[in-house]
Amino acid sequence: MKRIHIVKVSGILVILCFFCSVFITSCSDKDKPEPLEEDKAKSKEQLLEDFAQMKELVAEKDRLMTELLHTTQYITELFTALEQVKITESGDQKADILAKIKQLSLSLEESKSNLKKSTKRLNSLHNQNSELSNQVGTLEKLITDMQDQIGSKESEISALKQETQQLQNDRDSYKSTAENEALEKNRIENEKNTFYYIIEKTNDLETKGIIEEEGTGFLGIGGTYVPSKNLNEQDFIRVDIRSTRSLPIPDKFQIISSHNPKLLEKNSGNNSMSITDPIRFWTSKFLIIIDKR
Repeated sequence: MKRIHIVKVSGILVILCFFCSVFITSCSDKDKPEPLEEDKAKSKEQLLEDFAQMKELVAEKDRLMTELLHTTQYITELFTALEQVKITESGDQKADILAKIKQLSLSLEESKSNLKKSTKRLNSLHNQNSELSNQVGTLEKLITDMQDQIGSKESEISALKQETQQLQNDRDSYKSTAENEALEKNRIENEKNTFYYIIEKTNDLETKGIIEEEGTGFLGIGGTYVPSKNLNEQDFIRVDIRSTRSLPIPDKFQIISSHNPKLLEKNSGNNSMSITDPIRFWTSKFLIIIDKR
């Protein structure tokens, strides 16, 4: 079936090329016409008017021939794409071919409209010369043959347009879903790696309700500080443990939360400490440190 379509289109292209050569030859012959007795009798104004009309006619025929070549090309590419889409299994490739078919269909519709306008214009310009009438008739026959071929594929093209639109909708929906999933995954990953810390004096931590004293020591003095049950993230400094490898911890400190101080190592030259094993160190969301200086 594909070979038949290509043969049909190729046949029209051959006829079109032959017609172009004949037309060019005929135009060349007409460039040097033998003066007739009746032409000699025409006025200068009439001769100029005839020349202008002939010039406009030749230009219109050139435009029509160019549009015919474009139309033939669109038909050939369209039929080829129609055969390709039937044997393509890849969803992405199929969508690309269907998008091409949609664009070719639009170009073909525009070309058909231009052919119709150009033919109408040509008919309005040509005189009663039998040779010119025959040329116009041949052009109209070529246009009719092309339109018949297009008409034979209209239902198939219409169905493919709907399929193209559906595929595009599916791709847009998939893209939107994938983007939302990526955003949600990124949000979860960020939340998973977001922790909080605070380093302040005992009184400040008690005032903010971050720590509270539990139990009592000897003679009711010296209870144990523990994290409060209701901690507010806004009172802490937020950190991403994927990129945070050290904290501004002073030389004298006490960790009130469950984090292991043995996994901290003092940095030389400044009041900070490195976290030697972040995965093991960040055992809870809130790191609470009392500045004992």
